[in-house]
Amino acid sequence: MADRDMSRGYDADPAKGGGTGTGQMGEGRSSVRHLSHAYRELSARYRSGADTPPDGTLTADHVRAYVAARLPATLAVSRAVLAEVAARRPDWQPASLLDLGAGPGTAAHAAAERYPGLARVDLVERSALMIDAGRRLARADGPPALRAARWHRGDVQIPPPVTADLTVAAYLLGELPAARRSAAVAAWWRATAGELVLIDTGTPAGFARILAARTALLAAGATITAPCPADGACPLPRGDWCHFARRVERSALHRTTKDAALGHEDEKYTYLVASRQDPAHAGGRVLRAPAARSGHVRLLVCAPDGRRDVVVARSAGADYRWARRARWGDAAPLLPAARRGTAGR
Repeated sequence: MADRDMSRGYDADPAKGGGTGTGQMGEGRSSVRHLSHAYRELSARYRSGADTPPDGTLTADHVRAYVAARLPATLAVSRAVLAEVAARRPDWQPASLLDLGAGPGTAAHAAAERYPGLARVDLVERSALMIDAGRRLARADGPPALRAARWHRGDVQIPPPVTADLTVAAYLLGELPAARRSAAVAAWWRATAGELVLIDTGTPAGFARILAARTALLAAGATITAPCPADGACPLPRGDWCHFARRVERSALHRTTKDAALGHEDEKYTYLVASRQDPAHAGGRVLRAPAARSGHVRLLVCAPDGRRDVVVARSAGADYRWARRARWGDAAPLLPAARRGTAGR
């Protein structure tokens, strides 16, 4: 599926007026310098573990900066995770979506691309500015389900009284106080009829939050659709963490807003997809970038029986051809070599 740039529906470039709507979002003609400063403020909050600032502290420049420089990465990750859901459950077509901590609706756009049959979309966001940006993005470049979506301004820890086939909480766990995460995950699970998608930063702290959610959801009767190849205890040793990466191309405005020189960035993330459906595990999961050598490929794979250092030789035929194409984060077949590899517990 070819990526499209959903931010084109919201013009964050201050040189062009910063938007086409009315009110606070359309009034500012702030300089690129102000946009860059607003992004640095947001970035400092995120890096410190704080959440997106509430209305009154959040400004129009913050929202423009988010759309220009943060949305592309979160959109790319949401697309990648939902593509994995579709790969694991190719016959499943959700009709309803609940997007928690939606921001400008980034994950909802990714879901609508992947599942065009969505008929009902509910988004929960506490910021009126973000909701306004999300509505404008949907009007400019969204499918009918997003243009007709119901926005709920409120607390993500107490979802609206709806049940959705697909529930998404992207980059949200880290914004909640630690003492309230368990209750929030339980509430999100109760609102989920099919698949619950959790996405977090690809850091040890982000993985710890995902791992705690995984434990709680398994105890509540869930099965893990992805990335795990089994529902048992996580085999990663202390000090390691399950994470993946998505390369994102930067536009000129993206680079300017971030004061960045490179034309791309690599967004590190971790995720979990918990399900009420029958198990649909992959045979394994590639945990690091494969190392191709003369006549063989070495991979670190999470397999149903634990973490394995796998060597796939050219003589393995189809398995070798797969290994040559494999990338970090890919689902792996149940390789015979995985049973001969060295356990990495």
